[in-house]
Amino acid sequence: MNKNISRRSFIKGAAAAGAGIAAASIINPKFAAAEAAVAATAEAAANRPEGKVDGKYVTKAIGHESFVYVATTIFDGKITACQVLAHEETMGIGNFACARIPKAIVANQSVEVPNVRGCSITSMAIKKAVKEAIELAGYDVADFSTPVVKEVNERDEAAEADVVIVGAGTVGLVAGARLLEKGKKVILIEKRDIPGGSGPMAYGGVAIAGCEMYDNYDVTGALKNSYYGSVENMMGFWRAHPFLNPEYDRFDKAMPYMTAQYENIGKLVDWFVKIGLGFNPIGTYEGGLQTGYTPYLAPGCYEGGAGYAMMFLEQRIKGLGGTILYDTEATELVMTDGVVTGVKAKSGDGANWTITGKSVILASGGFMRNAEMIAQYYPEYVGQFFNCASASTGDGIKMGLAAGGYVECTGRALPAYLSTYASKFEIALIHHSTPGIMVNAKGDNIGNIVSDNHYKMAAAKLALDTEHGGALYYVFDDAACITNNDFESYGMNTYKAIVEKGEAVRYDSVAAAAEALGLANLQASIETNNAASLAGEADAWGRKNLPYIETRDGVWVLRVDPTFYLTTGGLAIDTEGHVLKEDGSKIAGLYAGGDVVGSIEEKDGKKYGMGFDAALAYGYILGETVGAEG
Repeated sequence: MNKNISRRSFIKGAAAAGAGIAAASIINPKFAAAEAAVAATAEAAANRPEGKVDGKYVTKAIGHESFVYVATTIFDGKITACQVLAHEETMGIGNFACARIPKAIVANQSVEVPNVRGCSITSMAIKKAVKEAIELAGYDVADFSTPVVKEVNERDEAAEADVVIVGAGTVGLVAGARLLEKGKKVILIEKRDIPGGSGPMAYGGVAIAGCEMYDNYDVTGALKNSYYGSVENMMGFWRAHPFLNPEYDRFDKAMPYMTAQYENIGKLVDWFVKIGLGFNPIGTYEGGLQTGYTPYLAPGCYEGGAGYAMMFLEQRIKGLGGTILYDTEATELVMTDGVVTGVKAKSGDGANWTITGKSVILASGGFMRNAEMIAQYYPEYVGQFFNCASASTGDGIKMGLAAGGYVECTGRALPAYLSTYASKFEIALIHHSTPGIMVNAKGDNIGNIVSDNHYKMAAAKLALDTEHGGALYYVFDDAACITNNDFESYGMNTYKAIVEKGEAVRYDSVAAAAEALGLANLQASIETNNAASLAGEADAWGRKNLPYIETRDGVWVLRVDPTFYLTTGGLAIDTEGHVLKEDGSKIAGLYAGGDVVGSIEEKDGKKYGMGFDAALAYGYILGETVGAEG
């Protein structure tokens, strides 16, 4: 800060700037009271006497989804209370930071407490908001910035279990809960501070067939003849699907891995319902949900459904007597005479664990954040950003290789989803929620972004510099902005963050947007799209049901960036989850599921499409297999 500017003048300037930003942006009505409190806090601080003024200060900072609103109370030089008042961070991820960081700040009288491992963005947002509150109260942030580090006590620890599970993500939690129900003693090892892995990031929809939930819903019998009606119908659909690549089909369309998935995922869904893990209503309703026959975990698609499911399973595991060792990283498998008999691990507080088990399940995720493994298995993707859980570093794969396993199905095309350019906020379904077109740096429409969306996004990313001028934009109108902020068809309002964070910008005209961003051909692209829309025709790339983009009153433009998000190669397993050697034999005592084994669909020769479904199903399969054998 310029020392010639008084602190009070700076606060007044900040208050004025904040008021200007609030006036210019669209405020979520849910947060209207919080916004008013933030503005009132800033105004009061700007007009108070010089010096320290104790009290409660309401401030905000941008998190992963949107703003996180924090109340910080300061008296007599101490932070006496701290509370997150409102937020819309990802349920199953950011909510942990919202609960833990304020308590840690008060307990340690410092904003330099460790981030909650697994939700660092939300952790940092809360700390930033508290720092602002300290400044507004007239205190020096440096006085509340003593670094807080976890105490480390180097020691050896030992434990025994029937089953040791490496990773408390989707597969680990599902398998762990099932095994505990079968009377097994289970210990899970999780290197982050929170459960769920990549699960809470999933859309929460589950493609199932032939389950009791469907039988109860299908009172008219309409489902029986659809491809959801039975496992046979579902598999017949996939065998005829153009995504099944003959070059990679090792089983002459038998698709054994996906068959096992669909034979078990219905059982998993019925189990979820039985134990109290809920779903949104199935079906398509006038003016309401349009989710068809794919049930979504409650409270809905990207509304925390998958995150709540992960937290529910964690609670069930603890309630059934299971143990989850957080902030603990598995380092190697213990083998005795060729049989996997345990895991060695290191915890953040210095414990060197040796956990002995009759069986070990590797459920620790893929290797999207391991640059060396990307270079080895996917050299064409070196340097690409992977929008995924930071813990996806391939630890389980490396342990499986050391035990004699091998990696299969690498070197194939990887999918991508659309993210915002600035914050890498995931917007994979925006073509549904916010009808529009995607253009490149010249303003040219890049093509059909609906059909085969994930691989269309991947192609756009790989051709970003050579074909698209280094930048991509998503263009939509005011009506689309309204559905973006509250997408009733999917029961989803997550994408309103692109407006609240200011990443989507509204221009008064197409000409203004084109001039500001250099999109010389934007007007022509919109006109071509609109002409096809009015005629009820597909565009030049085969996209149907085109949105009419009304530009009379202005247009919205969002800079976007397709991002890769997983690796589809992984450890070889059989359809029961045993880890295999290259000769096809099983590694005794070792099982695996989830991203550590790569895409289940790729093993059958089909393009990746439904990893969350596969993780749920193979978590269930592992519970059954290890429950019978381990």
